[in-house]
Amino acid sequence: MNMLEGVRDAGVALDGAANRWFRTAVDWIVKLLMPLAIVALMMGIARVFIDLAGIWRSPSIAAGFDLLVTDLLTMFVVIELLKSIVEYFEIHRIKITFILDAAVVFVLREVMIGLYKHELHAAELAALAGLLLVMGAFRIAAVRFSPERKVTLAP
Repeated sequence: MNMLEGVRDAGVALDGAANRWFRTAVDWIVKLLMPLAIVALMMGIARVFIDLAGIWRSPSIAAGFDLLVTDLLTMFVVIELLKSIVEYFEIHRIKITFILDAAVVFVLREVMIGLYKHELHAAELAALAGLLLVMGAFRIAAVRFSPERKVTLAP
């Protein structure tokens, strides 16, 4: 019986060391991602300004704005994803609400681009609307049943 307890204690100690090593590795990876994320955002903004010059060269103002609208909406998606990375860096946990927010923004981007370019058919629009409805319901449930939410009992 004593030998089994020693094996179990060694396993717990090894598990604790592996867990600490893993957390340290992930922390360093996330720390390295932060400057890359900032550089990516700056490059995205620079790309928007470069494409802004493309509006003048485009055959029509509508064609130029197609590219600009797509770039701007893509930047919103990237910003939402980067918010989840920053949140992970601060609390060491990924919140499902941030991931759902990024997914909702991405689907809305696709809807807006499709509608703006007049390339979205009714069946595609209905499917994307259904997807938005489901993601919205998940988002509401994630907030409503969040582990951070305090449960107060009535007296």
